[in-house]
Amino acid sequence: MKKINSILVIAGAKGENKNFLKEEAKKYDFILALDSGADTALEAGFEPDLALGDLDSVSEEAKAKLGKEKLFKISRQDNTDLEKGLSFCKVIKPQKVTIVCLSGGRLDFTLSNFLTLFNFIRNFEIEVKSDAWRIYPLRKSGIFEAVKGAKVSLIPLTPIKDITLKGLKYGLKNDTLKVGQLAVSNTAVKEEISIDFKSGKLLLMIYNP
Repeated sequence: MKKINSILVIAGAKGENKNFLKEEAKKYDFILALDSGADTALEAGFEPDLALGDLDSVSEEAKAKLGKEKLFKISRQDNTDLEKGLSFCKVIKPQKVTIVCLSGGRLDFTLSNFLTLFNFIRNFEIEVKSDAWRIYPLRKSGIFEAVKGAKVSLIPLTPIKDITLKGLKYGLKNDTLKVGQLAVSNTAVKEEISIDFKSGKLLLMIYNP
């Protein structure tokens, strides 16, 4: 069996650009739909390799289209479909997991989803993506591609110690970001953004220019 290095996860939020999803789906080794994400994929013009979750939101039409071999029902209710999906990815051991259709709808679900990501970032690189932006949950330093002029925001979820920023209009050097401290709407001045820090958890958000 071919090694799966990259997985595209389609979560349950609605309203994402269908052309964006269809083009994005071509870039990955495996496509995993979470529950009603199966309908989202089919509506965008492609089939997921697997639809996973409690499957209570998948349409009967989607179930018939995919067939039993592409449906994996997990009935337990003590974790979310996102947790179920990322736990599945953990077993496959890819290098990178990209998640689309993660934000939107109920705010409590959206916030919970982003916090859940931190339970899995030691297992693989995680990127959350939409037609308008990319978000990375970070617990360690990294270098990220950007387009000059792109807006960049850092959202610290814990105090971020000894942080140094390069490639941005407003840089930092061995500084500390406190929870709630404003670090939004910076601007990329180079095609790479370097974020180096000693400890903490933060979200990096890069808007498409």
